[in-house]
Amino acid sequence: MSTELHDRDQARRLLEEELASGSYQREFTGPLRQAVDDFIAWLNESTVNFGGVSVPYGPLLVLAAVLAAAVLILALVRPRLQRSSVAEQALRIDPAVPAAELRARAEGHARSGDYSAAVQEIFRALVRAAEERGAVPEQKGRTATEIAQRIAASYPAHSAGVQSAAELFNRSAYSSARLGSQDYGFLRELEIQLQGEQPQSQTSISGPRLVAPQ
Repeated sequence: MSTELHDRDQARRLLEEELASGSYQREFTGPLRQAVDDFIAWLNESTVNFGGVSVPYGPLLVLAAVLAAAVLILALVRPRLQRSSVAEQALRIDPAVPAAELRARAEGHARSGDYSAAVQEIFRALVRAAEERGAVPEQKGRTATEIAQRIAASYPAHSAGVQSAAELFNRSAYSSARLGSQDYGFLRELEIQLQGEQPQSQTSISGPRLVAPQ
């Protein structure tokens, strides 16, 4: 019996040709490969008619997947971009208006269904009430976020709520967000809770103290 010998390059070429054979690949990839091939063939062969023009299903499915991904990204990312792109301005509160009047204004807006305006007024009432109680000094030239940080330092137990209140104020004042009754109710309840709380001593948040040598 004669044995045909091949050199190394020829043997490699023969092996690559064998492995490249479609029947060889299917034999060792099983039914999953066959199912994928059948599905791709169906996409290429199946068409849908638009005004007498036949369009394959494949490109339509790809287009639908891209559109669905774009809608999902807009739904998830756009609100975050809106919140992060808010350009805050200094919070304006008439120094002659007490907290009680600001609360009354907020209630009036809430009764008329304008909860965005109600949120803005109740946040101003929260700030003015903190000033009236001596929890924080009068806040001038500060944004809502900066003021919330000062108030949160005086009421550490309500720090998260105060920060959320500032975010709601910013959304209602500087973006197109429309707030609802739950948003107003949250701020109103927070403002009531702060009225009954004892603020933390300002010595711990107003910076280091000078101590006279003894």
